[in-house]
Amino acid sequence: NRTKGLKILRCFPHCCPEHIDRSYCGSSLSVSIRLAERPVGTAPPEPPPSEVLVVFARFEAVNDVSLRPGECVEVDKIQQGVQTETNLDGQWIAGVLDRPSGLVVTIRGSDAESDEDKPVVFHLNSKAFPRWYYDWESGANKAQRLMKHTLKAYVMEHVAVDMDDNFTTISSREAFTQLYRVLDVVSSPEFTVISYRRAPLDQLQAAQGQAAAQLAKEQSLRQVKGEPLGLQVGGASPSTLRAMGLSNQTLQQSVYSPAHTVSVMPIDREHGVSQWSGRPSSRRGASFEDDAKRQRRIPSNRSGDQVLIHPLEDKLCWEHVNAPAVAVSKNIALLLAFVRWAPVRLYAPFVDELVDSIKLKMLDTSPTKAKKTNQMDCFSRLLLQHAHVEENLRAAGGASLPFELETLLRVASQTVLWLFSPETLGCFREFFRQNAALVLDKKAVRSCFIRFLHELEEHLNAEVFATSTLRSLANVAEQVIAAVYSHECFHSRRPLVRQILSGLSFAGWNMFVAQMRDTYIGATSLPDSLQSNERTVTFKTAFPPRNAVERNWNGEWLLDVDEVQWDTNEVSSSPGHKINADARVPDVSLSSLVELMSQIVRFEVAIDIQERSLRVRAPQSLAGRLDCMHLVLDGKDRVFRMFPNGISSCAEVGALGDYFGEMRVEAPGQLVIFLETFNWSLEDGTPSYH
Repeated sequence: NRTKGLKILRCFPHCCPEHIDRSYCGSSLSVSIRLAERPVGTAPPEPPPSEVLVVFARFEAVNDVSLRPGECVEVDKIQQGVQTETNLDGQWIAGVLDRPSGLVVTIRGSDAESDEDKPVVFHLNSKAFPRWYYDWESGANKAQRLMKHTLKAYVMEHVAVDMDDNFTTISSREAFTQLYRVLDVVSSPEFTVISYRRAPLDQLQAAQGQAAAQLAKEQSLRQVKGEPLGLQVGGASPSTLRAMGLSNQTLQQSVYSPAHTVSVMPIDREHGVSQWSGRPSSRRGASFEDDAKRQRRIPSNRSGDQVLIHPLEDKLCWEHVNAPAVAVSKNIALLLAFVRWAPVRLYAPFVDELVDSIKLKMLDTSPTKAKKTNQMDCFSRLLLQHAHVEENLRAAGGASLPFELETLLRVASQTVLWLFSPETLGCFREFFRQNAALVLDKKAVRSCFIRFLHELEEHLNAEVFATSTLRSLANVAEQVIAAVYSHECFHSRRPLVRQILSGLSFAGWNMFVAQMRDTYIGATSLPDSLQSNERTVTFKTAFPPRNAVERNWNGEWLLDVDEVQWDTNEVSSSPGHKINADARVPDVSLSSLVELMSQIVRFEVAIDIQERSLRVRAPQSLAGRLDCMHLVLDGKDRVFRMFPNGISSCAEVGALGDYFGEMRVEAPGQLVIFLETFNWSLEDGTPSYH
């Protein structure tokens, strides 16, 4: 609710990870118009369609009177009701025609479409932080509260009539009244509007709690018998069911509460990919639930008194109830932070072992091989070069690496290689694909996050830490804290450790939601032609080349690891000097190096000259086989959704994703792509990069 009764839809068209921080969230929408083919031999229309077509959208209740194709509205009446910064009460949202930047040269192959055959695209509410205003007033009766609403986009043509109401051209001297004639109407799915401060969900939550208590025994019996528990999705859309791997015939109903895990019926697994359990199976997992039950607060249930729960209080209660899981999230955050902080030079005592492990797990999975037996790949050269600098520092009188720190570094290196291994990425990918649709439900995605933390801890303990002297994630986190406070090279990280440990909030929540959100978008935004063949279609067949230039670019690319040269900074071997010649640039970490390898050693490219777009996908990815890094190279400031390896660009809450790109021809037959990406600093005193 805003002043003077003006309201903002907080979550339209979907909810974002930044929902609480901004107090509203959403994104813009676009309408794409493909015109009918012009008969061969006829002259192009005058004026061109881009000058006479307009798009206006407005929110409507389902029982409101709508405009229909063929009806006309006076231009002045529409313009008076358009929303602007000075007229927020306006009901009409004007579509903005997408126009390519003047810096971009249109490139066409011999068989490319002409400009007049391309779709005409209008953007609605295309702002960095769009606010969707809606002046609808609810009421006390149930029918009014449960009223369905929709956003309707009207595609209109600018026309004119003379004094006798005969149609004429808009620029004619005889034009008496300017009109918009409705050509088509596009409607969003229906939705309900719930007051943020007086949400009638308390009664629903109470009913769910009673139902959960009644069916708890039934669920326990089904789990003992080995029967899978499903998520009650009701009237979910076909795209949502596809994302969950469900059909209307295979749904099984269950209810859940925030303190219980949520299981979703599995979709078809990818060949050779193991699956994480849908329920905690170990004694450790059971202890989390027992602790949560002991700490759970039972709210008072006074009849006739509706309890209002503020979102912040709801979040704090959730974190308090799941305090053991919060501790696990902090331990994982400490470990992942340490592998990003530790420079590769510290791995000098066992650099040869590390080089062999990287070759085995990161390079041998790719067809690229060394062409010369006496030549070393670029990644091994970098590791050995930094290790040589560290050895020179030790030889000049520097202290040797303590045994405890070396043990921790070995565990850190094994963790990094495990996280980016094909097997682990496959498990992560399967987990997110099976549970992506839960991102639409706050309680369900919270339960899914807690389950993810439990299973990640179990896998780390069993597959990484069990062979070390540290044995468990909790012990590793303790060693990270000790290393940061004991060794000089990590002293600057002490405030960050205190930040991770302070408070009761979950660590990694935003990253998890961002990955779930992008997985859901990728699973539900495929064209119908690709969704029906998703299991068999490949990246190459989904985005085929259509001209000679695209045929030269599109396909699989392999990095020539023998010929690559690192030219970012010079390495100094002088005792007492920092590795990097530029003191503003941080040391290279093993985590960043391995993550880079996962994106550039082997990848697939699909260029679309007509759309001025570039798609890049790494075979070992968190995303599906058709989801990828999609860049629009039209000379505008834009944001990409994910990296080639499928990791969401929103995982760092705004640090990554911004880019600027162009596609142009420098010479006949020479296509040049210019791409500039940005890495914004989220810490005081550290620079941003591009």
